[in-house]
Amino acid sequence: MSAVTELLAVALELAAAINRVTPATDNPAEDLAFMWDPMKRLVPFAAGWVGTLDGDQSRYTTVTSVGHDRVSRAYMGSEELTELRKKVGLLQRHRPMRLQDAPPRTVELPCWSEHWWPAGFREGVAVPLVTPDGRHLGVLGLHTDTASQPTAEARDAMGAIAPTVTAVLDPMNSLAGLARLIHGATAAVAVDCRGAVTPLPGMETDPLLTRCPDVVPTAVDGLTERVRYTAFLCPIREDDGRERYVRVTGLACPPGTSDDLVGLVVISPADDLCALTLRELVVLGLVIEGHANQGIAARLFITARTAAAHLEHIRTKLRAPTRTAAAVLAMRRGLYIPYRIIDVRTGTSRAVPVSAG
Repeated sequence: MSAVTELLAVALELAAAINRVTPATDNPAEDLAFMWDPMKRLVPFAAGWVGTLDGDQSRYTTVTSVGHDRVSRAYMGSEELTELRKKVGLLQRHRPMRLQDAPPRTVELPCWSEHWWPAGFREGVAVPLVTPDGRHLGVLGLHTDTASQPTAEARDAMGAIAPTVTAVLDPMNSLAGLARLIHGATAAVAVDCRGAVTPLPGMETDPLLTRCPDVVPTAVDGLTERVRYTAFLCPIREDDGRERYVRVTGLACPPGTSDDLVGLVVISPADDLCALTLRELVVLGLVIEGHANQGIAARLFITARTAAAHLEHIRTKLRAPTRTAAAVLAMRRGLYIPYRIIDVRTGTSRAVPVSAG
C-alpha cells in the first residue's frame, strides 16, 4: 500500500468514527476529544486545536485542544489571530493550508514570529470548517515541531476529515431536526439577532421567508425565555391563481445554541381552519393583539357593528362562549393572521399577492 493510499485509508477510518458522533452534540469538546490520538497517524503533530467562529466574526471559541498551554489556547481564539486568519484569506478558503502554502512573508506575521516559533513549532496546517452552504464555521489547526510535516498528502487527508468535523459542530443540523418536528414542515430558516436568515440543512427556503420583510420578524419577535413557540397563518396565492393558507411557526432556539441565533421560522400546511374566512382570521388577530371592537373597526375601515358581527360568527365557528375564549383558542391553534402582515387597503397579506376571498 502506498503512503498516499494509506493516509487516505486512515482519513476515511477517522472520518467514519467522527461521523458516528451526533451532529451538533451538546458536548462537542468531550465527544471530539477522541480524535486527537488517531489523527496523529495522519500528521505527527505536537499541538491541535478546534475552534468555532463567533457570530460577529471577531474571535473563535475553543471547542477542544491538546498540546497547547493556556496562553496559546487563548491566543488561538483571540481577535488578533482572527484578523491574521482573515488577512491570509483563511475565511474564504475551503481547503487546508500549511504555513508553506500561505502567501509570501506569512512567516513574518506575529503569530509565527512572536508565538509559534518561540514555542518550538516549525510548521502547521489550518483546516477551514466550511458547511455545505458555504458558511465558515471554524478552524481545525495542527502545529508540528518539524518543517517536514505535514506533507501535502497529509494536508489533503485532513481536508477529507473536515466535513465530518463540521457536521458535528454545526448547530444548524440540530436546528433542522427541531424544525422537522413541526408536522408537514416544508421550509425553515434560522434567524440571528440582526434579523438575517440562514437556510437549514436539508430544508427548503420558502420565498415567504425571504421576500416579505414582516413574516419572519412577526414569528420571532414574540419569543422569550417563557414563550418558546408562536404560530399564525399567512394567505398566499399559487402561480396558477389558487389561494391557500400556510402556517408560520416561530420556535425559540434550545438552550446551548449560539447566542447569535434567536429562533427558527418554519412553514407548514395549514390544518382545519374551522371555516373561518380571511376577514375573520384578521379580526381574530386584532382581538389577540388587544383591540376592542372600535379599534378593530378603525384598522379595517369597517364599522364597529360589522366588527361585532364578525366576532359573533367567529365565536359560533370556534364554539367559544366569549371573545377572550375565542382569542385563547385561536392562539393555541395558530388560527389567526397578524395585522402586521396585512395590507389594510385590501384586507389581505402584504407578503404575497392574494385575493380577498
